[in-house]
Amino acid sequence: MEIMKSILACLLLLSSIELSAQQIRIIPPQSEHDASHSYFAELLQEALDLTVPEYGSADIVFTTKMEQGRALHELAKGKFIDVYWAGTSLEREQRLLPVRVPLLKGLLGFRVAVIRSERESVFSEIQNLEDLKSLSACQGEHWPDSDILEAAGIQVRRGPIYELLFSQLYAGRCDFFPRGVHEGFGEVEARKQRYPELSVFSDLIVYYPFPMYFFVSPKDEVLAERIQLGLDRAIDSGFLDRLLTEHPVTSHLFPIEKWLQTKAIILDNPLLPKEADVTDQRYWLRPYAEVKY
Repeated sequence: MEIMKSILACLLLLSSIELSAQQIRIIPPQSEHDASHSYFAELLQEALDLTVPEYGSADIVFTTKMEQGRALHELAKGKFIDVYWAGTSLEREQRLLPVRVPLLKGLLGFRVAVIRSERESVFSEIQNLEDLKSLSACQGEHWPDSDILEAAGIQVRRGPIYELLFSQLYAGRCDFFPRGVHEGFGEVEARKQRYPELSVFSDLIVYYPFPMYFFVSPKDEVLAERIQLGLDRAIDSGFLDRLLTEHPVTSHLFPIEKWLQTKAIILDNPLLPKEADVTDQRYWLRPYAEVKY
């Protein structure tokens, strides 16, 4: 009888382990104003949910808060974090395993300038890249954007902490803080009390092809395959397009055609891996299709 009870207990334990969801660790929001975090977390969870039949249940959980440089370092080691979303580069794809589905369908490459409102007249005079080179940009220390802008001849003032970049701009240590069109408006609004003189200059777009991917550890090929499958299913079901057009961070960008009337400075992205096929309309919104990137 005791043996039977032990066997039954073991079976129940194994059953509970099998039914328990795998935990996928991601970073928490960068700050209380990080509105875009929920977009990527929701998309990742959908990709996991759509692949339950093949891989079993999985839920995202928050790990330790960390800046981008450390997060990528820990991800490469396979410690503390399982998935991180970031703009891609040749260097990142050498260290990490990318899931090559652009999470914003290329919108990360649409950049608007967060500026001090008193400088609006200066930005109104910008007509081309040469004009932009006379100004300096605040950027993250480890962001590929910093290298892309520097390669184009734009002065960059780097900083290690995202939130402090706003204070550096406000203090006049740089002229503008380039942000994705899905980021700038919400970020400025959220900081209105602290930085009342910051605004988004939306009459100029700086564009370069720059996909945002989910990255995993090189040791975690199964997770990469799962997320790839889930994202493809999210595209096929229409979920990704609905998320783009309905999420508070991105909904104001649509219809996307309205941005095509805005003056644009188009840059090359020398960090873009050749595997990033920007001609694939399933994955990309292509605003400047006539340009050969």
